[in-house]
Amino acid sequence: MTPGDLRRSSPAPGVLQLDLARPDVHNAISLGLQRELDAALTDAAADQAVRVVVLAGEGPAAFSAGYDLKELRAMTPDAGTLSMLERDELLWRYFTFPKPTIAAVHGMAYGAGTLLAVCSDLRVGGPDTRITVTAAKYGGANLTWVLDTLIGAGQTRDLLMTARAVSGAEALRMGLVSRYAADGDVLGTALEAAQQIAAQPPESMREIKALLLEGPGQGLRSRYDRENTVSRTTLRPRPVEEMFSPYFESRVR
Repeated sequence: MTPGDLRRSSPAPGVLQLDLARPDVHNAISLGLQRELDAALTDAAADQAVRVVVLAGEGPAAFSAGYDLKELRAMTPDAGTLSMLERDELLWRYFTFPKPTIAAVHGMAYGAGTLLAVCSDLRVGGPDTRITVTAAKYGGANLTWVLDTLIGAGQTRDLLMTARAVSGAEALRMGLVSRYAADGDVLGTALEAAQQIAAQPPESMREIKALLLEGPGQGLRSRYDRENTVSRTTLRPRPVEEMFSPYFESRVR
C-alpha cells in the first residue's frame, strides 16, 4: 500500500465516498488497500455524521480489476493462504457493515471488484460497466452464498459457471445493478442514491439492513415477527403528529 491508495471525501452531508485509487493498475486491490478500506469503514461505523458509504474506483477504466495478482505471485504459498483467509474476513466485515453501502461500478469490475460490488447494498452501473465473476476461470468459486438472492438461481448458475462478462444494461435487467446511469455518470447517480438514503432516519436504515442480513434461512412468520418487534421496540414509534409532520404540513398549505 502506498499513501493515497484509498481516498476519503464527503461530497454531501451524511455521505462518505471511498475511492480505490490505483488507476494505473485498474484499481487492483492489494492487501494493504483492503486493510485501509476496512479501517475506514471501522471509523465510519462509529461516526454519527456518516449515514451512507459510496465505494468507487478512480479513473475512467475500472471500478476494480480484482486482487493485485503481482502481489499474490510474490508471496510464498503459506503467506498467500494466510492473506486470502484475512481477505475473507475483511470482505465479510464489508458485507455486514451496519450502514448502507453503494458501489459505483463504472468500467470493469472483475474478481474482488465484483465481490465488493455484490456485497454492497446498492450497485449503480452504466453503459461502460462490465461485471464478471472470474473465479471459475481459475478453478475457484465465489458468491455462491449470496448472488442467487440478487438475481435468482438460474442466472447465478449462468454467471458463475461461464465466468462471462455482463454489460451494465444486462446487469440492470437481471437485477445485478440497482440503478443505471444511461448518461454514463455512474458516480453522480450513486451519489444521488446516497443522498436519498442519507435523508432517512439513520436508526431505520440500520435496522432495515440488519433485518435483511439476518433474514435468509428463517421462515416468513419469523421474519415478519422480527420486523414487528424491531418496529415497536428498538425503533420506538414516535407520536403520529411527529412521524407524519411533512404530510400534515403539506395539507395545511
